[in-house]
Amino acid sequence: MEIRRVIKETLPVLLLVVFGGALAGSVLAGMEDVLEMIPGLIIIVPAVIDMRGNISTALSSRLGSAFHLGLLHQGLTSEVGKENIKGSLALSIFTSALFPLFLWLMSFFLPFEITYTILGIIFLVSIFTGVTAAFILIILSFSIVAVSMEMGIDPDNISGPILTTAGDVFTLIVMFGYATLFGGLIL
Repeated sequence: MEIRRVIKETLPVLLLVVFGGALAGSVLAGMEDVLEMIPGLIIIVPAVIDMRGNISTALSSRLGSAFHLGLLHQGLTSEVGKENIKGSLALSIFTSALFPLFLWLMSFFLPFEITYTILGIIFLVSIFTGVTAAFILIILSFSIVAVSMEMGIDPDNISGPILTTAGDVFTLIVMFGYATLFGGLIL
C-alpha cells in the first residue's frame, strides 16, 4: 500500500519535471551569446545550478521534518523557519563566492585567458544569482511543504524533484539576467 501511495504522489511530479528539464535546457541554449561574451561563465554554470538544488532540497527536508514535528506552525516567522532561512542564505552566499575562486584556480589550465575584469563580473554574477535564486527557492520550499502537508502528501516525496528542477530553471534565468546586466560592463 505504501508503494502505491508513493507512486501516486511522485509520478505526476516526475512527469512535470521532464518538461522543466527541457525548459532549463532551452534557457541555457538561449544564453549562448552571453556565455560567449563572458569567457569562463559556462564553467561555473553546472556548479551554480547544482548548488541551488542541493541547498533547497536540504531546506525542504528540514522544513518537512519541522512541519511533522509541529515546529513550523507559524511558517516563515517561526524561529525554526528563520534559522533555516539564515542557514540557506549563508550557504548560498558562501558557495557562490567560492565558484569564481575555483574558476580562477582552474584558469591557469584553460586554453583561454580569464582577465581580472571577467573574473570580477563572474563573481558578481555568481553572488547575485546565488542570493536571488536562494530567495525564490526558499519561498518555493516553504510553499511546497505547506501545500503538500495541507493536501496530505508527504513533502519528502515531491519537494526534491520540484526544487531541483525549479532551481535549474530559476537559477539559469536569474544568471542570464545578471550576466547580461554585468556583461554590459565589459563592452
